Amino acid sequence: MRWCALGIGLVTAAWVALTVRPTVASVVFGVALVSMIGAAAIDVVEQRLPDLLTIGIAAFGLAALPVITWATGSGSAWRAIAGGAIFGGWVLIGTLALRGAFGLGDVKLSAACGIYAAWLSWPALAVAILSSQVVITGTQIYGRLRGQDRVPLGPAFVVGLLTAALLRA
Repeated sequence: MRWCALGIGLVTAAWVALTVRPTVASVVFGVALVSMIGAAAIDVVEQRLPDLLTIGIAAFGLAALPVITWATGSGSAWRAIAGGAIFGGWVLIGTLALRGAFGLGDVKLSAACGIYAAWLSWPALAVAILSSQVVITGTQIYGRLRGQDRVPLGPAFVVGLLTAALLRA
């Protein structure tokens, strides 16, 4: 089942990346989405999100997306920075307020997702946050029904970003 989910995620990521414009942003989104899916897969197996991937994805976006904005006029570098702070801050508040609900890897991955979603638009950021929270709720309920205290949340953040990118119009 996990392999099927991974395959579906990668196909969806490729489809989403190919819809992002300009083409150079498509490449950046493709690299970021594949890296995020890799991080989410590690989270499912090992219950951790590696700093190399979460911080690297965020840093890659913060380096590449402003250059794309400057060169093409697409997206917004300032909105991307704000989106990372908003989404990451939202999850950080949850981490501090609800001990054990989120880990710091979740904070870093959500910030990275916020960077990419907000670069697209404010509504995309809102959709990413909302859909991530819906998937997190479903994941938590499913985990509790199976008797699990901790469930991997990395995939929920990636699903939120993919949903936002697919629904942008």
